[in-house]
Amino acid sequence: MNSATSYVRLLNGYYSRGQYFQADVEKGTIRTPTGTRICALTDDFLRGFRNAVHFECGKATDRIFKTCGKRWGTTFVERFDRELTEHFGVPLQDMSTGIVENCLDEAFRYHGYGKLKVDLANYASGFVSLDVRDAVIPNVLGSSEKPCDALFAGFFASVFSYYAKTELDCLQTECTSRGNETSKFIVGLSSRLKQAAAWVNDRIPHAAILRRLTTEPS
Repeated sequence: MNSATSYVRLLNGYYSRGQYFQADVEKGTIRTPTGTRICALTDDFLRGFRNAVHFECGKATDRIFKTCGKRWGTTFVERFDRELTEHFGVPLQDMSTGIVENCLDEAFRYHGYGKLKVDLANYASGFVSLDVRDAVIPNVLGSSEKPCDALFAGFFASVFSYYAKTELDCLQTECTSRGNETSKFIVGLSSRLKQAAAWVNDRIPHAAILRRLTTEPS
């Protein structure tokens, strides 16, 4: 299959097609075309679950959610890769970055996670910048003194580790719960992101953090 044919199939919209989510009212289930079961969660459930974990675990809450996000990200990207490889007829690893980005954004929107934008401008320096508009967790939780989306940070770490074939970490730099317009993340090696955690606490903007990471010695 040539790239032109792949783009035509992309335009058909893998996730946006009407039959992607298949509901069986008799069984009370919703599944993808490959049989993966989908569970829809309400804002109240997510808020209550997060509050319960915080009540039980206190300061360890973010670490727990990041670990959960990593596990979720691993299962998500394996399914994402498998389904789209089958759909396009070629391994996802062999497709253009533009197609993969488009499909990942489409998956986000149609699963209700938010609108994702991937910025690879600093890829050569070892970093990927991510922007999520209407991210589900900050929208559910409301205002917070610090970025509250450790779940997505873990998720992105696993997704990009899968494609980079090396262990990466992810740091949330901005969050709508802190009054920012969107939630932003940076993916890179853990050793290079470690120093940036303090900059986030000091409310240094995402762009400035990224600039420091890419210009200052690691």
